Amino acid sequence: MYVCICNAITEDDVHGCLAGGGCGTAKEVKAACGFKPGCGSCTKRLHAMVSEYRTAGELADALTGGPAPLAAVPDAAPAASPVADAGAAPSGPLSRPSEPATAADRLVPPGPVAGAEAAA
Repeated sequence: MYVCICNAITEDDVHGCLAGGGCGTAKEVKAACGFKPGCGSCTKRLHAMVSEYRTAGELADALTGGPAPLAAVPDAAPAASPVADAGAAPSGPLSRPSEPATAADRLVPPGPVAGAEAAA
C-alpha cells in the first residue's frame, strides 16, 4: 500500500528503511526513501509507522531481555539420514512406554467420541 502517493513510496519501502537500521525517525526515513515536499498527506501515516516500529522493537527487547548480540553460527556437521534401512535391526534397546502416573491418567471416555461418525 502506498504511504506517499506524490512520491510513489510504499509501506514496504518504509519498512525496509526502518529494518535496515539506518533510520530511526520520520525525518531520517523521509531523507532515505526520497520523500520530497508534496501534498503532506503522508506525514501522519509515516509518523505512525515509525512509532509502531519503535514500539514493536522496544516490546521485543523487553520480552527477550534486550537486543541479542550478533554472533556467528558455527557450521553444523552433516546429520545422519532420518530414513532408516527397512531391513536393519533397531540400534538401541526397545523400551515400553511408562505407566500412567495416576488413576485419572488411565481413564478413557466411555463409548464413541461425538462427531466420529461424521469424520468417517
